[in-house]
Amino acid sequence: MMDLKEIRIWNIKFNLLTLSEIVDIVSRWIDEGKKGIHLTGVNADTVALAQTDELLRTAIMDSDIVNVDSTLPAYFIRRKGYTLDRRVPTPDVMEELFKIANSKKQRVYFLGAKQETLDKLKVILQKEYPNMIISGMQNGYYKKEEEERIVNNISAASPDYLFIALPSPGKEHFILKYKKRLNVGVFYGIGGALDAKAGILKRPPKWFREYGIEWWLRLLRKPDVYGRRVPLTIKFFKLATS
Repeated sequence: MMDLKEIRIWNIKFNLLTLSEIVDIVSRWIDEGKKGIHLTGVNADTVALAQTDELLRTAIMDSDIVNVDSTLPAYFIRRKGYTLDRRVPTPDVMEELFKIANSKKQRVYFLGAKQETLDKLKVILQKEYPNMIISGMQNGYYKKEEEERIVNNISAASPDYLFIALPSPGKEHFILKYKKRLNVGVFYGIGGALDAKAGILKRPPKWFREYGIEWWLRLLRKPDVYGRRVPLTIKFFKLATS
């Protein structure tokens, strides 16, 4: 039986897998024809939100793999005595899945982000991954009454991977609502990863990411956006140190 290295902490679960382990497992499941594979990246904010948002917590617990997306949860998980080499950032998982999709000529669909981001992303991906099939793109600025049409379009496209760039808890709610209905291999909520890939929001140098201070640079760059997340970070600290 496959060891997914699952732990339960802070009323949710994590899978303490490395990047290569996650990618290998997902690739194997896809090759076996498995559908509705649910991946979730959880950071400190998500942990905090999950304490009061029952649908978000349910979506996390219902996931097949939950990667430790940020430094703070990784640090406190190790403090609790669990073995975890390092965090596994969601953008890194996404990039590795792109490589697999390219090598196997698989289909991907993108839901979320601005249209500007998607337009730039398409050009970049067609150049970097020419064998990967982009079966559809839909920005995240749609009305609620349009959702049924969008869901039908996704199902008709039958992507191997559906990357959802909606903010939490929206992306988790979407997956929980539709994953049993849609003809999709992998559902993955990726937050702002598409903005980084498209060059809209540049990721910090690798050494920033290695030392886990990527979030702080984002705060300095966009205090109006990331400053709103500070109360959630404080809530996580209180939870993790209690």
